[in-house]
Amino acid sequence: MIPRKLSLTNFMCYRLAALDFAGIRVACLAGENGAGKSALLDAITWALWGKSRAKRDDELIHLGEDEMAVELTFGLGDVVYRVLRRRKAGKPGKPGKRSRPGSSLLDFQVRDGERWRSISEASIRATQAKIERLLRLDYETFVNSAFLRQGRADEFTVKTPAERKRVLGDILGLDRWTAYEERTKERLRGIQAEAEVIHLRLDEIEAELGRQSEYEQALQAAKVAVAELGAAYQEAQAAYREIEVARTELRHVEAQVVEQAERIAGVERELEGLSEERVRREQRMAEYESLLAQAGEIEAGYAAYQQAVERERDLGAKLRQSVELNERRTALELQLSEARHRLEAERAIIAQRVSELGSRLLDDSLLGEHEEIQAQLAHLAQLLESREAAREDLARIAEDQAGLRARNEALRAEMDALKEKITLLERAGAECPLCAQPLTDDHRLRLLDEFQAEGKARGLAYRANLATAQELADRARALEGQIVESDQLLRDLPALQRQEAALAERVDQGRQAAVAMEEVQADLSALKQRLVMEDYAPQVRAELAQLLEQAIELGYDAEAHEAARHAVGRGQIFAERKAHLSAAQAGLKEEQTALRGVEESEKRCRAQIATERDRQEQLKTRAEALQQRLKDAAVVEAELQRVRGEEAAARQRLGAAQQRLEACKALDRQRADKLRRQDALATEKSIYDDLRTAFGVRGVPAMIIEASVPEIEAEANRLLARMTGGRMHLRFDTQRETQAGEVRETLEINIADELGTREYSLYSGGEAFRVNFAVRVALSKILARRSGAQLQTLVIDEGFGTQDAQGRERLIEVINAVRDDFARVLVITHIDELKDVFPARIEVAKTPDGSVVEVV
Repeated sequence: MIPRKLSLTNFMCYRLAALDFAGIRVACLAGENGAGKSALLDAITWALWGKSRAKRDDELIHLGEDEMAVELTFGLGDVVYRVLRRRKAGKPGKPGKRSRPGSSLLDFQVRDGERWRSISEASIRATQAKIERLLRLDYETFVNSAFLRQGRADEFTVKTPAERKRVLGDILGLDRWTAYEERTKERLRGIQAEAEVIHLRLDEIEAELGRQSEYEQALQAAKVAVAELGAAYQEAQAAYREIEVARTELRHVEAQVVEQAERIAGVERELEGLSEERVRREQRMAEYESLLAQAGEIEAGYAAYQQAVERERDLGAKLRQSVELNERRTALELQLSEARHRLEAERAIIAQRVSELGSRLLDDSLLGEHEEIQAQLAHLAQLLESREAAREDLARIAEDQAGLRARNEALRAEMDALKEKITLLERAGAECPLCAQPLTDDHRLRLLDEFQAEGKARGLAYRANLATAQELADRARALEGQIVESDQLLRDLPALQRQEAALAERVDQGRQAAVAMEEVQADLSALKQRLVMEDYAPQVRAELAQLLEQAIELGYDAEAHEAARHAVGRGQIFAERKAHLSAAQAGLKEEQTALRGVEESEKRCRAQIATERDRQEQLKTRAEALQQRLKDAAVVEAELQRVRGEEAAARQRLGAAQQRLEACKALDRQRADKLRRQDALATEKSIYDDLRTAFGVRGVPAMIIEASVPEIEAEANRLLARMTGGRMHLRFDTQRETQAGEVRETLEINIADELGTREYSLYSGGEAFRVNFAVRVALSKILARRSGAQLQTLVIDEGFGTQDAQGRERLIEVINAVRDDFARVLVITHIDELKDVFPARIEVAKTPDGSVVEVV
């Protein structure tokens, strides 16, 4: 895995940062402590594995933000991949409510031509597993191989031999064998527990099988008891069935008695209803006969009622016409009112317009104020022109001053050169100090006179320029004073311009108002005249006059109409009696026929009641006989319960005996199964005993360490020889002989140099660090090879402070020597003198807006 690009957003101390590794083979990652060097490495591990030094992902989000993202582009072989991982922090819940958890996103892409193609799986877990399969590295393997974190080498070398062997086991991933051993021990404990359970169960089975003959005798006794009690139970059941038949018949007879009483009551209610109906019909017949006797009076009253109805109908028609005329008149009067209201509203608007125009008419004070403001503006305009002219003069003076200064500087240089020449000529001998030619006294004196005359001329010009520059400065100060005074006076110019514009607008409005006033006043007089003469809505007025004439011609009489309505009301009763008279003529015959039918139904009901009462007496007699038969029912039921209980108990004893015998047969089969399982557990236990030995400290882990130590030792010595110029050599001793002559497992480090062989603990800090570094790089390469990954990137986060100048040079040489083994090497340091010894440098700096990173 070779990093190519790294982009960070709100990650730890970075807000927005990007790092391009293109062209970097060996680089120094430099910066002050706390600037964010290690945070870049945390970003790489978090992007690839979702892990870092932080315990929780939300701790990686920049302070004050709620979302972060890291994008890492890396190469693997000839293929380029990109990982994008985002995290949004969770939100704390309100009181009494659960907090909202954070959310994560992981996208895995591959370069496909000119575009990126996503190869992510359906879930983050599956995508993460895919990345690790592709890299052939998990997080722990990476930080123990490609990432040389500060202090990890010391953790191996400064331990005791036993602890050192344990650390080596951790680095080589031997903890899995410890897990295998624990699982093996756990299985052995399970086998032992199961064997003990089987042994106890076999004892229980043998004890139960010993009682089999006892269970057979109990079975025979139970069979005899069941046969004897079966006959007695059948006799008791027969007697009980006779009692149940009588009891059932009694319930049936009692139900019939109740049903018979309900039928008699129903017929009696029917008879009572018929009597009531007969009374009602007789009353209606009397009413009909009384109404028929008044037929003449009803006919005369009904005729008068019809005449009143006709009169009321005619007057009602006229009333409807009158109402329509009134509604039309009201509408026309409303139209007249609306027309007058519109004229009055128009008059009010014109009157308001007259008032507004009057308020805008010109007066002498406004005209005077306008003329005064115009005079002030004219004066300030002249002042503005003079100020601009002064500024132009001031600019020209500045240019002239600059030219004078440039000329004086040139004159000063020329005068200094002449002075130097004069000094050389005054000290000169036989040769010219300028051209080294022979020089006579006359020639030298003549040159001195020429140079001095030339110097005086330039001095005069220089002083004349200074005088001119002073005059220009005085004039410039006068102009600047004039400009300042003009600026103070012109400060009021914008306010005066705004005031003049407002006054000009008011003057223009006053002149326009005077012109419009005459037209508006003429319109107002015309409207007043129309309102006085009621000169509006002529068509409505004509239609209203015609409507009033139609109302007079209709001649509707409200009093006559009211009298007709009262006559209709008084005659309404005759209309109702007329309807009743017609109904009475037809209803009398119907009531006579119905009355005869009611009398026949009464006779039938009386006969039925007599018959039903005879049947009821017979049923009561039968019920008394059945009750006499049921007096011994309690004795029969008790006998049946007694015999039934004894027979059930006998059958229960029989079933229990049979069940025990069947259980003995099952226990016999179970005993055979348990014996076979006991033999299988013994075989399995012997296998797991062997596995426990193989997975233990003296088994496969010891073999792996024995096989790895020579490889680590050879790689470490290769690096150590480069750092020490071949002066130091280390050796791992995995076994040592005790004073008792026994061989014990260990992992001691012995280092040989020109003074002999000594233990690691006897060396100084600088020498110990070289050993640490050599061992750590060797362990990294071995671990990477064992994981199946090609270790192409090496990150060194070890301190160089313990090294002297020569030791640091040696370390740099080793780093440059191992660069061919890696595609990219990053060295983290804050020592200034080491920053420039690497081909490239990545500078990390802390700013108020977050850390920044730059490739130098």
